[in-house]
Order: sequence, then structure tokens, then C-alpha cells
Amino acid sequence: MQELLVRIENLINIRKKLQEKFSKGEFLSKPVEKKLKSIDEKFLAKVLEVIEKHLSEEEFSIEECSSEVGLSRTHFHKKLRALVGKSPSQYVRTVRLYRAKQLIEEEKGNVSEVAYSVGFSSPAYFSRCFKEEFGYPPRDIIS
Repeated sequence: MQELLVRIENLINIRKKLQEKFSKGEFLSKPVEKKLKSIDEKFLAKVLEVIEKHLSEEEFSIEECSSEVGLSRTHFHKKLRALVGKSPSQYVRTVRLYRAKQLIEEEKGNVSEVAYSVGFSSPAYFSRCFKEEFGYPPRDIIS
């Protein structure tokens, strides 16, 4: 019991020292090459990078995505669900839809061309998903 109390006290002291260090701005005195990111932000950035890399592949599977990220399918699903609140397939679809919206706004092609370029196999399904995500059909952006 005594050892447990000492460990807890040490953890609290370490936390206080870190708070003091960051409140004084000591960490700003050393130049930092990269912007500091949390582990979750790094994970999501890696997932987004993998999705963007395979954006046009309609057969791109969650298994492939999870293996490229370095997690099992189950752990990948749980972690993404906890961070984003969506399943991996929903998240991939959302990324594709936002990229499609960007392409349509930049007039990089008509709706069908954009749908195929972001990995949808059917323009009709793409339009339905787009309307569910944004509340309006993709043709409303063009007009």
C-alpha cells in the first residue's frame, strides 16, 4: 500500500513539473522542426494519407487500409470508431465525398467523371451518397 501511495505521489509531482514547464514557455526556447501532434492526430493523418493514395480504386478494402496503417481490422475499426464516430467504410466514403465536392467545385469534370475518379462505381449511388452527406445533390454545385 505504501509503495502505491509513493508511486501516485510521484506521478502527481511529474505532472505538476510538466505543467510548470509548459506554463513558463520553456519548450518554446528550443526550435521545433515539426508541429507537435497527438498520437490520435498522427493516426488520423496516416489513415487519410492511405485513403488519398487509393482514392480512385473502387475495390480498395478496409483490410488493405488497416494493414497499411499497421493495425488489425478489428483494432482499426475500434480506434477509428472511437476517434471519428464512424466505421472505416463510412469514413472512407466521407473522405471520397469531400474530395469529390472539392473536384466539382474546381470544375475538374462533370459529376460522372468525378464519381469514377474518387472510387464510386455508379454515378447514381454517388449522387445518393453525396445528397445524404451534404443535403443537396452534386449537380447543385455546378449550377
